[in-house]
Amino acid sequence: MGTKERKKREKKRRKNQILDAAITLIQEQGFEQTTMDEIASQAELSKGTLYLYYNDKATLYQAIKKKALDFLHQQFLKSFQQDMPGAVLVKDMMLTFLNLIQENVTFTKAMLLYEHINEDEPKEHSIIKDCTHLENEILMLIIRAIQIGIQDGSIRNKQSPKIQALQIGIQMRGMLQFCIINANTKGAQIMNEHDISLTELMEQYLHTQFNYSE
Repeated sequence: MGTKERKKREKKRRKNQILDAAITLIQEQGFEQTTMDEIASQAELSKGTLYLYYNDKATLYQAIKKKALDFLHQQFLKSFQQDMPGAVLVKDMMLTFLNLIQENVTFTKAMLLYEHINEDEPKEHSIIKDCTHLENEILMLIIRAIQIGIQDGSIRNKQSPKIQALQIGIQMRGMLQFCIINANTKGAQIMNEHDISLTELMEQYLHTQFNYSE
């Protein structure tokens, strides 16, 4: 392995080291309460080294969102490698999304709220551009899954796949919002009263709104 390749791998390792430390602390303490000093200490790096990779917490939060989107994109691609009807493929992708946001609160908040943390950040910032690209790629995968479902007959809704994917995207954002709202909200109370989970709600939505036939 050449020197250039080693440096590239070391840089990637350091970035992941910092992100893992930030995710751990933000998960435990919250975004506002977590300091850059604490993140550097958790990552076992100097504060100066930390700032070489991330200028501030807002940039770190954006990078956390990118990590979540990277993971989601890769998992969606894996779903496409399986031989399944389009309706099942869409359902599998949505369950993957739900599992991600329910199991990692920091990912959930970063995916929903990162753009509001530093509104003065230039829109051409590389991390923001990467996030936008990944979001577009994820949407295109959902569109493709719906197209497959219409072709194989497992999705009987003949509405434009792009419109159906947009509707799913809106539902996904709603799930994000629901997951970060206090558990004592009226919505959570209704779910408890009817003994129904967010996953079951999503499955019901897919079947009724998109007329799926698995």
